[in-house]
Amino acid sequence: MRIVPAILIGCLAAAVSGCSSLVPATADWLGWTRAPTLVDGLDYDEIDALGARTGACLSLYQLYIDGRYLRQQQGAVWHEECKERIAQARKAREYARQVDQEVEIAWQAVLDHKEAQRQQAQRRRQIREDMRQAQQMAETLRNAEEEQEKAQNQRLERLDGANIHNLMLEVPNLPLAFTVGSPSDMTLKRFLACLEVLYPNEGYQIRRNGDKLTVKAERATMMRGDVLLESRYTRIWDNWTLQYLSVGEIRAESAQDRYVLARNLLGSQCQPDRQDDQ
Repeated sequence: MRIVPAILIGCLAAAVSGCSSLVPATADWLGWTRAPTLVDGLDYDEIDALGARTGACLSLYQLYIDGRYLRQQQGAVWHEECKERIAQARKAREYARQVDQEVEIAWQAVLDHKEAQRQQAQRRRQIREDMRQAQQMAETLRNAEEEQEKAQNQRLERLDGANIHNLMLEVPNLPLAFTVGSPSDMTLKRFLACLEVLYPNEGYQIRRNGDKLTVKAERATMMRGDVLLESRYTRIWDNWTLQYLSVGEIRAESAQDRYVLARNLLGSQCQPDRQDDQ
């Protein structure tokens, strides 16, 4: 007795609609199924991008693109195995992401540490440079102060050694005044010694008549040439008041003119002295 295949019986029973339309229903009825379109929400290209289209996922993919059937039991097994591969791939990708993140954090920490070391080294170099410059400046200031003190001592030595002192031993060294009753912070002999040091001369003519005093410095050296530098004083109370001052052809006869000319002659190079009588 010949057994007619069940699929042929189905085709004969549905001759009107055709045999092809009954294949899916018949396959399902016989325990066959197609490969799924998605596995765990991913198509096969996405599964491949995830790196999981191997093993069961690859088998399902090959059946899917070929349009072939597989037994439902085998399909269920491959489906679960594919989902497991997807889960493992996702886990591996997440782990790799975490590792990359940790590596990036660690590397950034290394870069930050190197930058901190660079900045610290730069600060140390800057501190050393600032200290060097400060020491150099202090040394320069110290040398300048020493030179200034040396120059001041030399000026004082020249002032103390001026010839005018020996020529006026009998003249009391009273404060110099530019107006009556207003003594300055400089004595008569310091004023004349400053003029001698600043403008060296070839000799003096000194004449004293009681409270009147005339001092002429012959051929005093100035930028315009050698000139006669003449000054006249009158002793009023305890001061020598300047009454007349001339430099060559320049004559200062008023108190204001004498004060201005005297200050211009001295400049800032002659310091006041103590007002002690000699």
